[in-house]
Amino acid sequence: MRIGTKMFVGYILLIIVPFICFAYFVYSQLNAKLTTQYHLANQQNIEQLSANLDASLLKIESLYSIYQNNSALIDYLRGDAMNDRDLIYAYLKEISPAFSFGSLAEPQIDGLFVYPKYQRKLLTVSGIRPYEELQGELTNGELRTLSPKQGLWKKVKDADALSLVYYHQIYNDLYTNELGILAITVRSSIIDDFVQSIRHMHPGNAIVIIDNEGRVVFRNSDATTFGQLNEAALQEFTAVGDSSTSPFIVNSAPVKRLGWTVIELNPRESLFHLFRVKQWWLVAAVGLLILLSFLYYAIVSSLTKRVILLSRHMRKVGPESLGRSYAGPAGKDELGYLISNYNAMIARMDELVNRVQKVELLKKDAEFRMLQAQIQPHFLYNTLETMRMLARSHGDSIVSEMAYSLGNLMRYSLSKKDDASLGEEWEYLRQYLDIHQIRMPELHMEWMKDEAAAALSCPRYILQPLVENSILHGLSKRRGQKTIAVRMTLDGEFVTIVVADNGVGIPEERLAQLHQMLRGTHIAEESMHSDTGGIGLGNVIQRVKAYFGPQSSLTLESKLGVGTTCTLRLYREDREHAESVDR
Repeated sequence: MRIGTKMFVGYILLIIVPFICFAYFVYSQLNAKLTTQYHLANQQNIEQLSANLDASLLKIESLYSIYQNNSALIDYLRGDAMNDRDLIYAYLKEISPAFSFGSLAEPQIDGLFVYPKYQRKLLTVSGIRPYEELQGELTNGELRTLSPKQGLWKKVKDADALSLVYYHQIYNDLYTNELGILAITVRSSIIDDFVQSIRHMHPGNAIVIIDNEGRVVFRNSDATTFGQLNEAALQEFTAVGDSSTSPFIVNSAPVKRLGWTVIELNPRESLFHLFRVKQWWLVAAVGLLILLSFLYYAIVSSLTKRVILLSRHMRKVGPESLGRSYAGPAGKDELGYLISNYNAMIARMDELVNRVQKVELLKKDAEFRMLQAQIQPHFLYNTLETMRMLARSHGDSIVSEMAYSLGNLMRYSLSKKDDASLGEEWEYLRQYLDIHQIRMPELHMEWMKDEAAAALSCPRYILQPLVENSILHGLSKRRGQKTIAVRMTLDGEFVTIVVADNGVGIPEERLAQLHQMLRGTHIAEESMHSDTGGIGLGNVIQRVKAYFGPQSSLTLESKLGVGTTCTLRLYREDREHAESVDR
């Protein structure tokens, strides 16, 4: 089974199937809980709205104290002897503004009226009505319920609306004599707004209001759908509350100041309709999950496709095909990063293999040239030693030292070791220049060596060709004092070796050719060897880069008539790491 198929099957078994099972379990468990929460939310809503209606009614009742404490109104209701002028003045200044204030203080008030029990004057002015009109509004029993601390709310039902009237007795200052009755009529909008606030949460519900005797006070138009419910059934709902066997979800709350009970009826099937909608949501969610699963499969396939192509490429990679990097899609994610690093590793391995092969070829070429020079080495050693002894016996120290230096040079040249240290190369260079100083007495040498750099291993014959070029091409054509300065310093990650002379310099055209040769990847064959059959600059830079890495460099600076400076920089970090790995 392919890795993409495995990931898809695992996704189905570990994600989709558990998700569907868990969703069904949670849905079935939460069904009853959601019904309870639905009922509690409705109950909290209707109780809060009923409390708000009670608060509004209490605010209206509180206006009674304004008129009970109005001295001008009390004096008028007592029937104190007042001429008509003073009576009209008191009405306009004290009584009528009190009526206006009540209407302005509470927008729900439709009108304020006082029914004087004894006073018979001013019965036609605004706010004053004859006491006899109360006989058609209040019964004797209702009048007896009025007291200084308790008023009476009574409903007034018109054809299209339900309004309220609040009645309260007005007494004298000592509350010993009844002077009249205050009537505050309330707009029908206070009940309409209350009902609409309840229906705002569930527009399809029905609102029924019953009084303390069980009579229906109000029923909205939608309540006709519940016409089979009589007043006894409504009282039973109010007493028992919601039941799982009932076809309705019932919520009720009292309006204490009116003695009413507000009942909200919601068909249980409306909640099931909500559940059915959620079931469709569940089906849509499952469909979306399947769609996302296919999208997931497409994304996983794009990842696994690159993994499969890379694995096929890796099976084909062998010693003969290291240069073939992965050419398929890489991307910019973590897998793309791995592919990029894999290609970099293949390229690096190919570069290292080519470098090793090139070093071996250069080594074989150097060994071949050394073999050409190995003509009876023991005979030459013995001859040079004989010449040195004869020169010493005749007191010729110059010839003796020359023979000694030449013998050391030959021993170093004919050594079988592949590598040397910079210190050994330095000593070989000193022996080489000692012979040239004997041949050229005007040659002056300047030496500066950093001992910390002397232990670095290096290929053999990388310093002598630099000095040889200075002597052959710079100093041999100069007359007078000749100077060569050799400096070896440790410069961070590099060992820097500088060979400077005061020769005739290099022409610009030739210098440009040398710069191109030292920077280029292909080096001309003639640059690989010196004019004397030795090792040229091209050979040196090739071996140095193969040994120390491409960070190493060889640069030339020259000015006609002034001299030439040759700088060799050896990158020692890679070499030290390689030596630690070898150890």
